[in-house]
Amino acid sequence: MLRVIFILAILLSSGCIAPGDNDISENDILFHGRDLEGSDIYRFTLEDAQGPLWDLDDQEGKVVILAFIFTRCYETCPVTSQNIKMVEDRLTEDELNNTSIVSVTVDWRHDSPSELRNWTEERGYSWPHLTGSKDALETVYQAYGVYPVEQEDDSEEGYTVAHPSPTYIIDANLKARVVWSDYDFPIDLFVEDVRTVLENF
Repeated sequence: MLRVIFILAILLSSGCIAPGDNDISENDILFHGRDLEGSDIYRFTLEDAQGPLWDLDDQEGKVVILAFIFTRCYETCPVTSQNIKMVEDRLTEDELNNTSIVSVTVDWRHDSPSELRNWTEERGYSWPHLTGSKDALETVYQAYGVYPVEQEDDSEEGYTVAHPSPTYIIDANLKARVVWSDYDFPIDLFVEDVRTVLENF
C-alpha cells in the first residue's frame, strides 16, 4: 500500500526540466520526466507473447523502459508505442545493448499471447509484450499506478479499457528513476532521460 501511495504521489508531482551532468552527485541529477529518486519497484514475472516467461530480475544490469498498452486501443496506446519505437531508433547500438524495452497489456481478457504476437508483427515492434493471469497483472497494475477500468462500448468484445499511461525508466540496479505520465511524451527529452540513466546509474 505504501508503494502505491508513493507512486501515485510521484505521478501527480511536477518534474524537472534540466539535463543531467556526469560529474554531479546523484542527488543533483535532474530529469525532464518526473524524478522517482531511485525508489524500489515491484519485481514481476509475466508471460512473454513469444512464449517464455519474462522476469524483471533478469534485466538487472540494463536500463528498462516499461510501458502499459493494449492491442484494441486506437487512441493513446498507438502514440505511446510509436514514441517508444522512435526512442529505440534514436538510441545507439551500444545504448540499445544496455537497454531493455517492454510493455505490459492492460487488457488481460483479450490480449492473449497470440493476439499480442499478431499485433507486434503487424506494427514491426521488436520488444516483448507481456500478459498473464488477472491476479498477476493486477498486482503489477497496483504497483505501477496503472489501474485499468473496463468500460462498456459497442465493440465486438463489448468493452474498452481506460487507464493511465505511465512510461517508466528503471535503472540497471532495478531502481525507479523516471516516469512520464503523458502518453505522448516528447521523444528528444525522453531519450535524454534514458541516456542520463545509462550514464549515471
